[in-house]
Amino acid sequence: MLTWDARAYLQYGLLLLLFLVAWRRGGVPERVLSGIMLGMVVADRIYHLGRGTDLLVYHGIDVVHLAIDTSGLLGIGYVALQANRFYPLWIGGAQIIAFSSHFYRLGIVEVHKTAYQVMAIIPSYVQLLAMALGLAFHMWRQRKRGSYPSWRRYSAPSSVDRARSLPAV
Repeated sequence: MLTWDARAYLQYGLLLLLFLVAWRRGGVPERVLSGIMLGMVVADRIYHLGRGTDLLVYHGIDVVHLAIDTSGLLGIGYVALQANRFYPLWIGGAQIIAFSSHFYRLGIVEVHKTAYQVMAIIPSYVQLLAMALGLAFHMWRQRKRGSYPSWRRYSAPSSVDRARSLPAV
């Protein structure tokens, strides 16, 4: 059990370090994603410090963990779809797995508690790695090429674009 706790505190420390580096050297997507990820951990820690028993469990699903994962999925999903970066999609995919783990538990009566916990926890390592690599590549690109847009730009097609898309007569 000591190793499991050490693993968690090492992960929290790395996440805090990524958060601080993102706020210092990252763009807006890096800041928002690292804030969401750190916020999820802080909410989880506050929940575990404040609860005495599992009063918020419904059919084996911890409702507070489901709420944390749902809010994380919504925030990360929005950034993943709007950011001018590729790595947020990996973070979002891992969050979908963590989110889905709650419904996996609901759908299967005899799921082992460890399997449920692994499915809910392992994606956070993928997210941590993707965030670290994404932040490193962002800093590299910025150093090599200078500033670039943080968000995708969506605009209506111009008249030239519309003319090109019309079939030839």
